[in-house]
Amino acid sequence: MTKPTGTTTTPPDPAGEPAATEAPAEPTTGPTAAAPAPAPSEGTAPGPRRATAAIVTLVGGTAATALGTLVGLWFVPFLVGAAAGATSRFARTPRPSRGYLTAPLAAALGWAIPLGVQALGGAPVGEVARTTAALAGLPPLATAIVAVALLIAMVQALLGAWVGRTLAPRGRTAAHRPAPAAAAAAVEAAEAA
Repeated sequence: MTKPTGTTTTPPDPAGEPAATEAPAEPTTGPTAAAPAPAPSEGTAPGPRRATAAIVTLVGGTAATALGTLVGLWFVPFLVGAAAGATSRFARTPRPSRGYLTAPLAAALGWAIPLGVQALGGAPVGEVARTTAALAGLPPLATAIVAVALLIAMVQALLGAWVGRTLAPRGRTAAHRPAPAAAAAAVEAAEAA
């Protein structure tokens, strides 16, 4: 016969103090016993690992986008986003991935850095932006046109991350794996029966 779960009380103290409550009894191993919660290191990626992956995605995506911009490949932010989305599909948690945040930021930086370097080098970046605005029928504000260009890079990367995450095969998440402690408890229960 198994012991019931819950709390047990001690008899009253001879001095007339009320009964004290003890710690809960050990859980049973029957069908009503809940599996113990996994330790923080089980089934989830630790914080530093996620931060490192986000930094690598940000730096690598920025470098790839900047190099693509210098060569004239305007679609590189989409490819960076697709790569970030596809690799984030293998994350250990089913939460939204870091690719949705880091890829657009990397794309904007990857387009902004070459533009800034060219502007500091004396290239007529502002005049080209004003001319583009005039051809599009917009007010001749160079800053607004550069901001729209960076927004286009961010949208490309965001769409790329979405496509990459959608088309990549699904990795095993924590929800699909049994926790090691729960598996050990199930083995012990089977051996006891």
